[in-house]
Amino acid sequence: MSIEIANIKKSFGRTQVLNDISLDIPSGQMVALLGPSGSGKTTLLRIIAGLEHQTSGHIRFHGTDVSRLHARDRKVGFVFQHYALFRHMTVFDNIAFGLTVLPRRERPDAAAIKAKVTKLLEMV
Repeated sequence: MSIEIANIKKSFGRTQVLNDISLDIPSGQMVALLGPSGSGKTTLLRIIAGLEHQTSGHIRFHGTDVSRLHARDRKVGFVFQHYALFRHMTVFDNIAFGLTVLPRRERPDAAAIKAKVTKLLEMV
């Protein structure tokens, strides 16, 4: 899925944490967000996933504006490097988790989940 982030701004009260962020991610590309603690990486990811709302700007998936879509309708997930991992689960299972909890009609079969997770793990 291609992702276009256009002129994203985010403020918490009077504090601006993201200022005019734009980024185009072509379908199939892997991108890393790097920066010091407090630089807005997690806030941007939360906005892309729909868990946080931007103050202004747009998010598009395959050219469709999803800025106003609910998080569940965006079907985006992310795995943190250290936090929020399930300690009782393997790396594979942590990555697969988001796919395994989708509603049955939307959930890929076990073979498709295995293929997707394996492909992701081969990239890192």
